[in-house]
Amino acid sequence: MLTSGMRRKSPLGAVGALLAAAVLLAAPDLLPDRLAEVSRQVEEVRGRKFLRPVPASEIDPAQARRVLREKIVEGLPAPPDDAFRSLAALGLIDDATGMLDILVDFYASQVVAFYDPQPRRFYVVKGAEGLGEAGEEAGDMAAGLIYSHELTHALQDESLRLDERIRQLRDDGDRAFALQSLLEGEATLVMVRVALAGLPGADESLEDQIAPLLSAGALERANVPKDVPDYFVDQLFFPYTEGTAFARAALKRGGWEEMDRLWKNPPLSSAEILHGSPYPAPAQGLIPANLASIAPGQRFVYADTLGEWTLRFLLGRALGQDEAARAAAGWRGDRIAYFAGPGAMSYLWRIRFDEPAAAARFEAALRKARAKRPAPAAETITRKGADVVVSSGLANRPPETNPQQ
Repeated sequence: MLTSGMRRKSPLGAVGALLAAAVLLAAPDLLPDRLAEVSRQVEEVRGRKFLRPVPASEIDPAQARRVLREKIVEGLPAPPDDAFRSLAALGLIDDATGMLDILVDFYASQVVAFYDPQPRRFYVVKGAEGLGEAGEEAGDMAAGLIYSHELTHALQDESLRLDERIRQLRDDGDRAFALQSLLEGEATLVMVRVALAGLPGADESLEDQIAPLLSAGALERANVPKDVPDYFVDQLFFPYTEGTAFARAALKRGGWEEMDRLWKNPPLSSAEILHGSPYPAPAQGLIPANLASIAPGQRFVYADTLGEWTLRFLLGRALGQDEAARAAAGWRGDRIAYFAGPGAMSYLWRIRFDEPAAAARFEAALRKARAKRPAPAAETITRKGADVVVSSGLANRPPETNPQQ
């Protein structure tokens, strides 16, 4: 998992898994005294000690761009062309053409610093806006915010082994998204509290005002290039907005001890981030284990869990946000399998809800959304009990798998 400090008001984004060892070998240590100072501040706020100092390095922009491309590719559930085509096939983005280059350009224009759990090092992009002005008060404050956020990720990594966890969640995007939301929410709160610790008279009421500004204001949409799909932009926002709200609720419920408990038992879905803990574990066994039987003559690409957040986004492209949220509520699990044939991407998607009425509400909303904004290819939508099954490009009727009556 790569967390990245962004150019606006706070860190933003996560784009993958591993960095090349050559980056580590080529980079000299950076500002050890400043990092040691911020590390102590993070320890005081969080109530946990680092096991060892966190090394930091500068990386030049061209090298950072190469790293970002590698990270994006390694973080995708399938090769780039297949992964982006699958998003377009479901209607989450309009066009997959050149999407990898678009995302690399976008991230490269925004990233100023990032922590990588492998090889456990904090990187600052050379010449990044704000961080090169350490002698000025505003630049020093910006650096302190980013350093405290990224060092919190380093502290999390010591206990959670983030690289290994993310590898284990490659076929469950929603669960990885929930974990990211927890990590970014906690890191944002630590960042805010480190900043407030230096302000006389600062209290919880001031945190109530500042935390939403530093999370929701992290990326100004006016600065997002028009060719970057909303799907990726909204996906970047969520861990900092809803993740911070989730982390704040945990702290109010049980202090940092509750956060320690969440480290041991992280949230399992974006639904849990949206609605709070505890939340029912997602249903399993929603599609057949023998996926080759679903689409004979087509190549299986990958399977994933999309989650309530994705349901909301998909419906929200055609319906109002409130209507989309109501229709996605009651999510209890989903599983989608993608296949590549001679033509368009095919898929089988089964979504389970907590009751038949919730499934019926989602089915009606999806049909309404598809009428306003049609799917790229013909779709079949069926419902049985609390399950909704959506398929496209499959010659055979999808088999029943653990259906809810």
